[in-house]
Amino acid sequence: MKKVLMIIMILGAFLPSYSVSPYRDELAFKAGEHAVYNIYYNLGFIWVHAGSAEFSVEKVKEKGKSYYQLQLTGNTKRSFDKFYRIRDTFSVMVTEEDLMPRYYREVKNEDSFFADFRYYFDYSGTPQVRFDFNRRGVKSLDTMNIEKDVFDLLTTCYRFRSLDVEKVDKGCYLPFNMLFDKSVYNLGLTYKGKEEIKLRNKKSYKALKFTPRLITGDLFKKEDAMSIYVSDDDNHVPLYIEAKIKVGAVKVMLESVKNTKYPFSAQLGK
Repeated sequence: MKKVLMIIMILGAFLPSYSVSPYRDELAFKAGEHAVYNIYYNLGFIWVHAGSAEFSVEKVKEKGKSYYQLQLTGNTKRSFDKFYRIRDTFSVMVTEEDLMPRYYREVKNEDSFFADFRYYFDYSGTPQVRFDFNRRGVKSLDTMNIEKDVFDLLTTCYRFRSLDVEKVDKGCYLPFNMLFDKSVYNLGLTYKGKEEIKLRNKKSYKALKFTPRLITGDLFKKEDAMSIYVSDDDNHVPLYIEAKIKVGAVKVMLESVKNTKYPFSAQLGK
């Protein structure tokens, strides 16, 4: 169950490099959108409802300027806490006009582990990010230069949702750059096409399928150990993830979503 929220955040970490941008000018979300997910973990032959996660979008003001506040919270169920307890919050403040991050924060409470990671982005000159980390009570400060197309996980998630799938061919590999901890990773994903899926909430959806190339190590055995499905409509709401990890497997399923910017037409049989 450790780092399972990382799987959720990789839902949207797909920022491709194109000579012609495959992104729509219009954002795929609005303030007030709220989505709830259930997390299932495979313990041998049994799937256990291990926890839940929630994505939310709000508008905030900082020094008289409006920003989007994007947030992800994740918690294990009390019945699962005896195996591994998680109470995590990820948030980022991004500009309204182009979704450039200004301040990103991760607060992790995972069993006996505590961390508070803060990232301050500055694009006034050479793009750079300042790190203010507290890991198990040990504080550290650092600064690094980055390219302008390098983003934190949560920002990248919401930027991806403006992808214009009509400009992407089935089987196309899309590279992207992701900032994690104090390192930049050059990753990518493959667009696999359109499918219909049915989730545990007994609802069926039209979906777009992607398979990302992942960071192997503590969590994933293979680079292609995950499949991701997002709604096949203008919202591109994440619907479902299935992933094989080093110990067991994880499924993340949409339970509910409200206040989408566009009609949620991917849901079938309403």
